[in-house]
Amino acid sequence: MFESAHETKVKVCGITNIGDAMACAAAGVEMIGLNFSPPSSRYISPKNAADIMAAVRASSGETVKFIGLFVNQEREFVASLARDLALDGVQLHGDESPQYASNLKASFVIKALRVDEQFEASNATGYSCDAILLDSWSANAFGGTGKTFAWSVASAVRPLVRRIFLAGGLTPENVTEALKAVRPFAVDVCSGVEIAPGRKNHAKLRRFVEAVRAADEIHA
Repeated sequence: MFESAHETKVKVCGITNIGDAMACAAAGVEMIGLNFSPPSSRYISPKNAADIMAAVRASSGETVKFIGLFVNQEREFVASLARDLALDGVQLHGDESPQYASNLKASFVIKALRVDEQFEASNATGYSCDAILLDSWSANAFGGTGKTFAWSVASAVRPLVRRIFLAGGLTPENVTEALKAVRPFAVDVCSGVEIAPGRKNHAKLRRFVEAVRAADEIHA
C-alpha cells in the first residue's frame, strides 16, 4: 500500500475540502484522513469525500492514500462506505473492540488508542490490525485536541505492534523531537496545521512535511 521512498509517512487528518487536499498532495503527504463521524467538527459527507478523492486522484494518481475515520459506528456501515468510496484504509477512533477490528472487511485497518495516565503498552497488543495509532486522551473529544502525551509511551508500544502512527498535538515545531523519541511508521497531524477545525494552514502544512523529511535525513 505504501510505496513512498520516505522512511516516515505523513498523514493529515480532518480534510474537508478540495483545496486543502490538493495542498496535501503538493506537499508530498502520503495519507489524507477523511472524518465520517457526524459529531465531529471535521465531519464530511460521503459525497464530499468522493469529490475530494476524485480531484486528488485526477492530479496525483494513486500516490496519495485516503483513510476513512470512524468512531463507534456499525461495522457493516464502515465496511460498506470503505468499499463504495474505494478507501485505501479505515481508522477506528472510538471504543471498538479487538474483535470488531479483526472482523472488519477493509484493506488496511488502523486502530486508534487514546493515551491517559493509566494507559499501558500492553493495551495495544490485543489488536491484530495493520497499525496502532496513539493519540491523547480527552473527555471532550475522540481526537483533534491538539494535546500531546508522553512519547515514552509510544516508544514502548512501537516494538509490540506491526506499525505505529503517532498523533496528538504534533506541530511543525515539535515533530522533529517526536520523531527522534519514537521513530514511528507514520505521524498524524490535524489541529497542528489548522486555521480552524477542518481548514488547513497551507504554510504550516508544508513546514510540517519539511520538518519530517529533514528529521528522516538526520536519522537515515
